[in-house]
Amino acid sequence: MDFTIQLADKLINIDSIYPEMKTFCKDYLTEDTTPDFSVHWTEEDIQNEQDLSSDLAAYTPQYLETLAALRKISEKMPLYHRMLMHGAAITYRDDAYLFTAPSGTGKSTHIKLWRKYLHDDVDIVNGDKPILSVDTPSRSEADSLDPKNISIRVHGTPWAGKEHWQKNRNAELKGICFLKQSTHNTIQRLQPADFLPALMKQVYIPSDTIAAGFTLDMLDVILTHVPMYLLNCDISEEAVRCSFEALTGEAYPIH
Repeated sequence: MDFTIQLADKLINIDSIYPEMKTFCKDYLTEDTTPDFSVHWTEEDIQNEQDLSSDLAAYTPQYLETLAALRKISEKMPLYHRMLMHGAAITYRDDAYLFTAPSGTGKSTHIKLWRKYLHDDVDIVNGDKPILSVDTPSRSEADSLDPKNISIRVHGTPWAGKEHWQKNRNAELKGICFLKQSTHNTIQRLQPADFLPALMKQVYIPSDTIAAGFTLDMLDVILTHVPMYLLNCDISEEAVRCSFEALTGEAYPIH
């Protein structure tokens, strides 16, 4: 089945095997027929996703196809200054914040708490696998190092975890927060060098050396221009207050 989606402001032509793939991408479909690039895969690629699975569950071919599609797209996105990241992205009054950590640490729980206590001021962009775009001016521009000329945005994707929290929207990324479970709530700003090892584990690194190089370049820009934090937290409102005040620079609103 042949169709086109708009993902992270790029048009991607998809040649799928199962019709469920188009349904999976329904919020990102477009009638534009001039894609930036195309992806396709084989039954062998789909089976490979089962072989790569970290658990023993036997997944349906239709689900495995969504994973094969994500892998193919993620291999090409860095050539367009975009990359896949494992994390949960929200907006607060249109600014985006990304919470990342190994699976099972509590990213979904924490962003759910933001929604609970901050209500409609918070929107969930993606609960598991957003795409980050890094747009910088050309090196020929005299003011190319001016942070105002660097745009780092987080984009929704259909790959949104078991909760399926996703929207086809994007927003400027204002902070990245690495979560650790704790009985106390504390947050500290990190130096880029301190955050790099943890961040590398949450970013998809393509097998192609050129695309991998672009990914590392984007990581360097992100580490330089986006504030990074380590949040030790439980599942209380105090955890939300702690992360909110550090990330936004605002006082936590009184209900």
